[in-house]
Formats: sequence, C-alpha cells, structure tokens
Amino acid sequence: MRFVALQDPTDRWTVFDTANEEPAEFGGRVLIGLTSHEALRLAANDEAGCLEINALGSDQGR
Repeated sequence: MRFVALQDPTDRWTVFDTANEEPAEFGGRVLIGLTSHEALRLAANDEAGCLEINALGSDQGR
C-alpha cells in the first residue's frame, strides 16, 4: 500500500506516501490536518485507483 492514513499527536490525520516518505498532496492541497474520515477515504480511494495523489515536492508542472 503506497498511501496510508496516519494519526498525528494532535488527533488530526495525514495521508502519507510510503514511497517518498512524505505527506501526499492532492489537488494542490497537502494532505495533513485532516479528519479521520477524510484521510481514510483518500487512502482507500487510492487503493481502488480512483485518485491520483502526487507526493509533496514532485514536479507538478509536467
């Protein structure tokens, strides 16, 4: 599984890209500070191939 939902110490959630070892980004938004529902849904949708999530720091101009 490339993208996983992780809970942070403040009880907010991050979608983490395990390939790049950084928070993921989707639609220009870094996926941190999410609710558990948002993070789990985004990570699950990636598993189903419904979302394209780019790692933070990737070249998005291509």
